[in-house]
Amino acid sequence: MVSANSLNWEQHIMREGHVRSLKTDKDRKDVLIRAIGSGHPMIAEQRRNGHIVVHVKDDGSITTASSGGGGRGVENFESQLRRAHKSVGSDFPRKNESDKQFQRRMTKNQKPNEETPESGIA
Repeated sequence: MVSANSLNWEQHIMREGHVRSLKTDKDRKDVLIRAIGSGHPMIAEQRRNGHIVVHVKDDGSITTASSGGGGRGVENFESQLRRAHKSVGSDFPRKNESDKQFQRRMTKNQKPNEETPESGIA
């Protein structure tokens, strides 16, 4: 078992070629490739039991099966990965989301909500 403190982030940082070499299904590879686009460092390791462990720098690890199930496995993996990225102040595009839509969503989330009054005094 690898501790997050002992990982060599500069040497083992995940790139698109590494994702393509993982023995997993196309949907999980797509999620990982979109997550790499955020620029936040991640490391993925293939375990002998058929699972993939993704270490997100400054957050923790996410484990997923390397193949199907036909249920919500890919969606759950993406939401866990997105939650880990948001905890370190990063995000990545959703499935079928264009760059323009992604940028619009990011600017909308960064603006303070102007509709809520800051005090009850009018």
